[in-house]
Amino acid sequence: MKPRVGAPLVRLSPSPEGWRAQIGADLCTGATLHELSGKLPSALRAELLLPSSAIVTERITLPRAPREDLLSMAQLQLEKLLPYTAEDFVFDIEELGGTEADVHILAVTVPLPELKTCAEPLRASGMGPVAVGVYAVQLARELAGKGNVLALWLESGKPFILLASDGKLLWLEGLSSDPSSPDPGEVQRVLLGAELSGALPGRLDRVCVASPQWVAAVRAALPEMAIEEGPIEPRLELAGNWLPPAWAEEAAALTRKSRLIERLQWAAIGYVALLAAGFCWLAFEKSRIAKLDRQINELQPLVEATKARQNRWRNLEAAVEPSRYLIELLHQASKAVGAVDIRITEFQMNPKEFAFSAEASNVAEAIEYVGRLKKEAELSAFKIDSPNPNILPNERAQFRVTGKVDNTVLKR
Repeated sequence: MKPRVGAPLVRLSPSPEGWRAQIGADLCTGATLHELSGKLPSALRAELLLPSSAIVTERITLPRAPREDLLSMAQLQLEKLLPYTAEDFVFDIEELGGTEADVHILAVTVPLPELKTCAEPLRASGMGPVAVGVYAVQLARELAGKGNVLALWLESGKPFILLASDGKLLWLEGLSSDPSSPDPGEVQRVLLGAELSGALPGRLDRVCVASPQWVAAVRAALPEMAIEEGPIEPRLELAGNWLPPAWAEEAAALTRKSRLIERLQWAAIGYVALLAAGFCWLAFEKSRIAKLDRQINELQPLVEATKARQNRWRNLEAAVEPSRYLIELLHQASKAVGAVDIRITEFQMNPKEFAFSAEASNVAEAIEYVGRLKKEAELSAFKIDSPNPNILPNERAQFRVTGKVDNTVLKR
């Protein structure tokens, strides 16, 4: 399982007796890094602080230059001093001051085999690491603002001593003395070696001892110094990064993949939500249509009854409506004749229509007569139609008029 984007960050670092992992205010411990990583959820992003025993320090003097150029020059020097090629170690530098022409640096180098051994449990569990630091360098940062400091602490049961100034690591050395029976002479030897190499800038300002078993030995070596006893633990943000470029690219690729997967998951959730909303809308529309169908079914008897009443009225309309009596229709047909020479020769009628034949003295009179019929208000219930008149041998115009009941016209 790969760590999700935005997953909690856990810092793994050496402890006096083994390893510890800290997630916010929560703390978890284990005898080895493998045991500790097995106790942690795999969906975490890990910062790894390498033990002091895993690093190699070298003091180098280089021409003053920008940091990028110093890194390149330091890499060339380290390839000459160390039994590794450039592909076999990662390093970072501390600028310790110097002159206008030169700069003194401390190169902190981590061999890749040592780094892989330390980080393998994390890489196997899918927690990264996303950043790699050095415990001693981080501890020196924690002592910033205290001047020139000597610190002595335990990592996995082994004592280490460092010199720091203004939060920068100057000297680091592991002690061979048994933590339960410290040797004051070894502390004096370390201080003498640091002074001869130029790593001890003047007098010490503070002495910090994490283990109470070492207080007497340090006091014997430095009788004039006040000793601060108590836990020494790095809590600041990571200083430097010894993560190999290949691992960084791999972590970036995993991060991009995790982000893509997360976006696809959100897109899938949105699609499912849209489908759910669509199904809910369809269910709502279906229920609404079912409700309308029930209402239509409830109203259907009323509609059928209304249609039946309308049909009965239409059937009785010819008998009860005076404007549709035969004599009234003949009256209207005769009234429209007026003073022209038009003779009605045949008249037929049924409940739904009437038809009659007539002759006019000419075609114009026939057409005008049909136009007058169509304008008669009493004949508005009929749709009147007349084909073109026929010319008789005696030059009179014979025509026929039909009037069908117009159901679109409602009469009260």
